[in-house]
Amino acid sequence: MLNELNVFSEENLITMAVILTIVFFSLVGGAGYHFTKMKKRREEWQQTEKMYLGIFNQVTDSVIIVDNEGIIFMANDTFLNYQGKPADKIIGKSIQRIPMDYVFEEERDELNKAIAQKGVYERDIKFFHKSGEVIPIHLVFKPLKMRDKKGREKSYMIITGKDLKKANEKDTYISQQKEELLEIQRLAHLGYWEMNYLTKKIYWSRELYSILGYEEGEVEPNLDIIYWMAYEDDQNRVWKAFLRAFQAQEKVDTHYRIKNNRGEIRDIYLRVRHYFTKDNEHQRTIGILQDVTKQVDLREELNAQLVFTDKVLNNSRLLFIEFNNAFEVLSINHVVHQLSGINYDEVEDKNLRDIFGNLKRLHRKFVNENLDFKKPLPFKDHKGNVHYIQWDHATFTRRDGKNTNILLGIDVTDTIEKRKALEAAFVQDPITKLPNRYKLEQVLGNYFSKCKNNSEKHLALIFIHLEGLHAVGDAFGQTIEDQLIQSLSEQLYDVIGKYGLLVRRYSDQFALFYPCDSSIKIILEICQMITDLLSNPFIIEGNAFILRNHIGVSKYPDHATNKEDLIRFGSAAMHEAQRLDLDCYFYHDSLGKKLKSKVNGYELNN
Repeated sequence: MLNELNVFSEENLITMAVILTIVFFSLVGGAGYHFTKMKKRREEWQQTEKMYLGIFNQVTDSVIIVDNEGIIFMANDTFLNYQGKPADKIIGKSIQRIPMDYVFEEERDELNKAIAQKGVYERDIKFFHKSGEVIPIHLVFKPLKMRDKKGREKSYMIITGKDLKKANEKDTYISQQKEELLEIQRLAHLGYWEMNYLTKKIYWSRELYSILGYEEGEVEPNLDIIYWMAYEDDQNRVWKAFLRAFQAQEKVDTHYRIKNNRGEIRDIYLRVRHYFTKDNEHQRTIGILQDVTKQVDLREELNAQLVFTDKVLNNSRLLFIEFNNAFEVLSINHVVHQLSGINYDEVEDKNLRDIFGNLKRLHRKFVNENLDFKKPLPFKDHKGNVHYIQWDHATFTRRDGKNTNILLGIDVTDTIEKRKALEAAFVQDPITKLPNRYKLEQVLGNYFSKCKNNSEKHLALIFIHLEGLHAVGDAFGQTIEDQLIQSLSEQLYDVIGKYGLLVRRYSDQFALFYPCDSSIKIILEICQMITDLLSNPFIIEGNAFILRNHIGVSKYPDHATNKEDLIRFGSAAMHEAQRLDLDCYFYHDSLGKKLKSKVNGYELNN
């Protein structure tokens, strides 16, 4: 009996263990299934939330979602920007924390009633921005049902806020743009019509009425009026333009004449285009008409100008500029274009001085006052090169009664450069490349014209005579003499060139133009430097040459008060130094008297 009980107990225990095992795994499986289902539901909710946020942030108006208690559940970027706060400072907070004159609780009943009847509630509020600005906002409330993280359906309210100030500014801007477009059409004499084949309606723009000779709204728009106003000879051209545009499905242009409702003959430029759907269904036709009567009236004059410009101006080296009395440039030819670098389409914005560049004051006076081009004017091109242009000016009256000015110029740069080269050669010694006596006389003339009667100015003229130079030429030839004088002039310039203008006055004579002070100290030092230099031998092709020098000095205003006397007295002092075999001799009055007595004695004896 006991054994049977034991067997029974063991069987019961095994059965219970099996049952418990089954129950355990059932619970575990159920929990796993429930966990997987919750995880999937959470992922779906997160995806839904991302989708809502993505949609919200595409909306330019402010959008928030609140629950039934007015707690903000979601907000888009526009709303956050208005608040000037991050999302964590907004989400989960009451809508009443928004600075506005709307009280959510006080209008809840009115809100619920409107939602129940219309499905929407709207009202205008004032939003108090942190900058102090009061912004009018239009709010729209709509109910929204969403599932929470647990999959339970909940009721929310989606609120959209439109900034009325921005909306009004946008409407004002659009209105202004529309008015500007109408004004542009009026100024350009540009009309527009459209035929909509789906609505069977035709539209005329305001300017089209004017072109056709009607007041706006005076007649019902239709295409027959436009067609029958065309000259009989031109009607076929208009019809072909319509047909070509239809067949080719692209824009077609044509030109024809009309006699409008006011009896005016007008020249019309027409552009026609047909539009089709993807299924090739004729959708609409658009026509643009421009009144080009004035342009046609000017065609003859324009053609004459073009012929003149092309045949005369653009095939020559002449510079051509046309401008009005206000010195505003009207046109230029290709030569001026190439030199100035100014494009033809930029000319009308330029003043005459913009073409000429930066002129000196005297040249600017010529251009601005009376166009008195007595001398060639410098013209700096866009590369920085200077050209000299000799201009001639003429004025004539055009057909419209307006005066216009013409400048014709020729580039004389080569002539000027050659003249400058000749002038430079005229005042330059060919052997030493130093200035010659003509240059010295020019410099002295300018000096005395500027400093005449100025006792504070002092000037020394130092004459240098070289003794023995011609003997070198006789003994060794002209080439050696030239090499010697070149070497001597270079060394002489290195020693005293910094003091003033060093010139080769004659073949064996130099002179130094030296602006100095009242003292003769530096003059004596210069004379000594010259003597020291010439006391050393000059080596030319293995030959050593020593030249003797004699220096004469005259000063302004001590000795002379004009150019001629200063040169004469300096030369006399040099010859006196040569006669007395001195290195240096300063002019004084006794020398002048002595020279005059010699001349007088010669005259008496003869």
